[in-house]
Amino acid sequence: VGNFEKLHWSASGSAGHLLQPFLDNVVGHKHQTGVEHKLLPLETVLKIVKDAFNGATERDIYTGDFVEIFVITKDGVTVEKHALKKD
Repeated sequence: VGNFEKLHWSASGSAGHLLQPFLDNVVGHKHQTGVEHKLLPLETVLKIVKDAFNGATERDIYTGDFVEIFVITKDGVTVEKHALKKD
């Protein structure tokens, strides 16, 4: 017996508890009024992901030195590697 939950965004891993509230606010506009819910442009999403992980790496010692971002579209998959820690 199994189950699943369809999510529009999610965070897991050692910094998941730091990332999830950020994503809920910035992507989902949770607990905000007067905000239009619409799909975000890819460039905006990439900036949000990078900002989220930059913040997480400062607060979670188990988050690594870089993040690989996989972008899946109808045209295929691209991978972007973004450095996090500079120390």
